Amino acid sequence: MENTCRIMVIDDEFIMRQGIRFMMRWEEEGYEIVGEASNGKEALALLPQMIPHIILCDIAMPVMNGLDFIKIVNKEYPDIKLVVLSSYDNFEYVREALVNGAVDYVLKPTLNPEELLKILSRTAEKIPGLQLGRKKSSGIEKKMEDFFFGGEGRGRDFRDAFPYSCYRLFVLPLGYRNQSGVDVSPVLYEKTEVFFKKLGHCRYLKFLHRQETMCVVLNYGRKDEDEIIEALENFLEEAYLLSERVIGILGERHMHLEELREEFREPRFLEHEAFYNRGIHLFKKQDMICVRQPVEKFDFRKFTSSIAVRKYHEAISLFREYIRNAVRNQMQEMKLKNQSKNLLYNIIGSSEEHLEELEDIRREYFLKMEETLYCDDFLKVFEEMLERLEGILDNTGENLYLGKMLGYIQQHFAEDLNLQDLAEEFNFSYSYLSVYFNQHVSEGFSEYLNNIRIQKACEFLVKTRMSISQISSAVGYADQSYFCRVFKRITGKTPSTYRRENW
Repeated sequence: MENTCRIMVIDDEFIMRQGIRFMMRWEEEGYEIVGEASNGKEALALLPQMIPHIILCDIAMPVMNGLDFIKIVNKEYPDIKLVVLSSYDNFEYVREALVNGAVDYVLKPTLNPEELLKILSRTAEKIPGLQLGRKKSSGIEKKMEDFFFGGEGRGRDFRDAFPYSCYRLFVLPLGYRNQSGVDVSPVLYEKTEVFFKKLGHCRYLKFLHRQETMCVVLNYGRKDEDEIIEALENFLEEAYLLSERVIGILGERHMHLEELREEFREPRFLEHEAFYNRGIHLFKKQDMICVRQPVEKFDFRKFTSSIAVRKYHEAISLFREYIRNAVRNQMQEMKLKNQSKNLLYNIIGSSEEHLEELEDIRREYFLKMEETLYCDDFLKVFEEMLERLEGILDNTGENLYLGKMLGYIQQHFAEDLNLQDLAEEFNFSYSYLSVYFNQHVSEGFSEYLNNIRIQKACEFLVKTRMSISQISSAVGYADQSYFCRVFKRITGKTPSTYRRENW
């Protein structure tokens, strides 16, 4: 009878595979992640040596998609259970996957440890000869965990464990890999335990949050505080050798455990991640200066509408501003990267003219974004990607609209034409069109219109006997004196002089 369920994760998105791998302390739930693959073909080559009980498999993948993979596995490895990873937009594929042998599915956008464990437990029950063996926490640690998460008990229940007057909460995320891609979380967990066992003048109890973060309640005397903090900083500097992204979070000093629990429950207490804190090993809550604000909801309707009518410049501007704002407000790293990739997908999928070039950009920059460790590196890669996109898409879509707009101005120059009229005629926003004209038509809109009118006025002066007043009206100027001033500014001559010299 086996007591560990072996799991394999197949998804073309590296960040999704990493997210699942570090979603929880798998071994404590009776599971082991035995392997990963980025597509069905790669997974088939690994299956004979991995022999997983359960495979978590994406549907939309390159080389060999999930549906083809599921059919082959169901035929050649009938004992393996397949659980589909799916987005909202390919539910028809999920239905087909279930018909072809998958036993369940998980929606990626709502993926969380509790839901995934529920599905895996349900699936594991169907595997003959497998009985999950979960590791249990010690009694006092389980009691502390219940105190923090369930609100059960009182601080005084821990008097025997905590004889000192001061309390602090130390939090250490465990999901790290080194530069070679090796999972260092087991080593980090063990080193952290050894550190606290050796730490003097201090009592502690630890528990895990969502199986992925070690939480340590520290109890100490006030006079020993500086020494304990210094020891933590030294320990984390050494842990930096395991992975440069290791960062610990130290809460504020409290005199009662109930206050510590309230601090733990504060929104985003656990999210002061390394991504936004390059070079910091111990993040002290007391030193926190800025308060994160919720990121304003992305105007997806406006974004897709711009793409639909090939206003790529406008769509990219919306994309750029949203991601910059998300970074300013320190959106959670995985969410930031996934949002960036999803919005990029929408742009790339809309253009058929440069499909191969755009697909190259997708492959290159998806990987580059995933590999960035810090937000400033991410923004450099992001801006570089947008410049590449603009370089390609500037030659499509919007240039067609620009050509139509310029043609419209040529036909209607004599009318009372303004930028607002043009924006309404071609379904652009006024502010966007103003900026776009300045960027793409050397002069702005007003000067461009003046040049067309004066050019036409020159023709009338030379080829007709119309009076200057008549010509002024014919090219769109109701005020003759204003027409003369504009004419002289552009040509360097008055209308009368120009006619006399060119007659």
